[in-house]
Amino acid sequence: MSEIIKLKKEVTQLREKLCESEYGNNDIYVRDKVKGSMAQFPYSAKSFNIGGYEEMSEQCIKKKSEIGAKISKKYDELYIKINDALDYIQEIKDSEIRQILTYKYIDGLRWEQIGQSMTYAAITVRKKHNDFFKSISPNITLNDL
Repeated sequence: MSEIIKLKKEVTQLREKLCESEYGNNDIYVRDKVKGSMAQFPYSAKSFNIGGYEEMSEQCIKKKSEIGAKISKKYDELYIKINDALDYIQEIKDSEIRQILTYKYIDGLRWEQIGQSMTYAAITVRKKHNDFFKSISPNITLNDL
């Protein structure tokens, strides 16, 4: 269950990768610096920055598409796992436990923050959490949570 927060971060990271890499754009911006001289006397040497778009090769476009497809596939897989966790939490009958699990595993709050939101002490919230998991799986240890 604690993996959900990590999965959410990874989903966000993958979404950013897809956006920043512009996997639909097949032009790449290139820059360079060249040396030249002024057109008039004293003809002193000067550096000029130049830039523009260069079309990618077919091989590069193919690789870029493959990378985009892999990222999209992983994004979808992680999103399904997160959705499954949300479904599991929503099926719990006890409203208090649903809130605790949502705050903890979906929103990523600390015990103190959950306690403040629910007007309980942090230790009370954690005890309710642990008691719930022990009730559904008696052999569970605190390290498993």
